[in-house]
Amino acid sequence: MLKFVQMFKLFAYLFILLCLIVSCSGPANDFEKQAELQYLDTLGSRLNGVKNLLDKVDLADIKDRQDIIQNNYQFCELKLKEKAIEPDEEMARLLQEYRALERLYSNTIATYPGIVMKLEELYLELKTLKESANAKDYNKEVFKTYFNKEKEEVLQLHKAAQNTLKLCVEAESVFTRRQQEIEELAEALKK
Repeated sequence: MLKFVQMFKLFAYLFILLCLIVSCSGPANDFEKQAELQYLDTLGSRLNGVKNLLDKVDLADIKDRQDIIQNNYQFCELKLKEKAIEPDEEMARLLQEYRALERLYSNTIATYPGIVMKLEELYLELKTLKESANAKDYNKEVFKTYFNKEKEEVLQLHKAAQNTLKLCVEAESVFTRRQQEIEELAEALKK
C-alpha cells in the first residue's frame, strides 16, 4: 500500500510537471501567433483604407468629368482667342485650376486599374500569410521577412492611393465650384 501511494505521488508529480511544460510552451507560441496576427490585421486595415478610397471613386464619372473639362476648356480658349480677350488674373487662375483638375482626373484614370490589381494581389498575399501564421508554418525570423516585404508593398500602395484617389475624392467640391464658374464664363463668352 505504501508503495502504491509513492507510485501515485510520483505519477502525480510527473503529470503536474508535464502539464507545466505543455502550458509553458503553449502560451508563448500562442502569444507569438497572436502578435503576428495583429501585425497582419494592421496591414489589412491599410488595405481596407485603399479599398474604401476605390469605392468612393466612380471611374466612369471621372472619365466623363475629364471629357467635360477638356471640352469646356477648349471652348473657352477658342472663344478667348476669337475675341482677342486677354484673361485677367482671376480668369487665368480659374482656367489654370480647371485644367489642373483635368490632369488630376487623367492621373486617376491611369493609376486606378493598377491600384485595383495590386490591392487584389496584396489581399491574397495577406490571406496566405495569415493562414501561415495561424498554422505556425514559419519561425519568427521567416515570418518577419515575409511581413516586412508585405508591409513595404502595402505602404507603397497606400501612398499611391492617397496621392491619387484621395485627392480625386477631395476635389469633388472644387470641381463643382469650378464647373459652375467655367459654365458662367462660357455663357459670357458666347455673347
